[in-house]
Amino acid sequence: MKKLNLLSAVLSSVLVLTSCSDNTPSELKEEKLASVTTSESTSKIAAAPWVKQFEDTFNVGSNLAQWTKEQRTDYNSKYCDYNSSVPTTQLRDGKQCLEIKTTKLSSLKYQSGFISSKYQYKPENNTEYMLSANIKLVAMDGGTYKSFSDTYGAWPAFWTVQGNGWPTKGEIDILEGYSFAPNASRYTSNIFYGTTVGTNLLGNAAERSYPSTFNLNGNNGWHLYESFWRMKNNVVTVTIKVDNATVATYTNSSAANLNFNNFGTHSIIFNMNVGSNDSNFINPNKINLFSSVMMWVDDVTVYKRPI
Repeated sequence: MKKLNLLSAVLSSVLVLTSCSDNTPSELKEEKLASVTTSESTSKIAAAPWVKQFEDTFNVGSNLAQWTKEQRTDYNSKYCDYNSSVPTTQLRDGKQCLEIKTTKLSSLKYQSGFISSKYQYKPENNTEYMLSANIKLVAMDGGTYKSFSDTYGAWPAFWTVQGNGWPTKGEIDILEGYSFAPNASRYTSNIFYGTTVGTNLLGNAAERSYPSTFNLNGNNGWHLYESFWRMKNNVVTVTIKVDNATVATYTNSSAANLNFNNFGTHSIIFNMNVGSNDSNFINPNKINLFSSVMMWVDDVTVYKRPI
């Protein structure tokens, strides 16, 4: 998500990528997680002793005590102000969920929300972490629901990062959505890393687009997003999945200046940015969110297992 001071992109071929056509079922689907309590090993999947480390089901009326709600202007867009009052818990589609609702304040200023988990994680050697969340993106035009793809200039994200000294402790973008109506919306995963504070060495060489089928029907409905972060014999691999299909698999590459072993402990982040400081990327004069654009998030979990 954070893209300040990008250097020119290195060759993307040095990053290992698994085809997004891989439809192998995820190790643990969302509906199988609900009955597992904290610190309890799941027996749902044979030979997969996942143990829950973190969960938030966003019960309506909860105060989001496991999260920090930011109040500031987005680093990538002067048009978007985050207000700590925006992230709330609501009942939507019969689900108790987090709602981040973005609204227009003035001609070139929008109010939105940004939350980061107080919980942090990073795999030690011979362990794997599975982070998952169910997310729906939707817009409102008065009392009428609109597809996210009908909007222009919205930039929702689900990612993990160690913010101190960015990007020297790494960043993993699981979902970055960009709305460009009337053209197709775009959805990607990405990785950022550098050895000097404020300087990302990867450019956008690690960006991977979601399968084209994800754009069908304007991305309406709920989707399952997962990040698998593992270290096996001191070799680190990150795999991103959407609806159980692999989007990308990343591993260390000296040629690409990517060293996952130097990543720090990461917090989990959900936010809805609007616009961009780069007007060639998102034209501020074209921004159209109707009455509002919303990110709904249900059942965020982190599981860990030995490998």
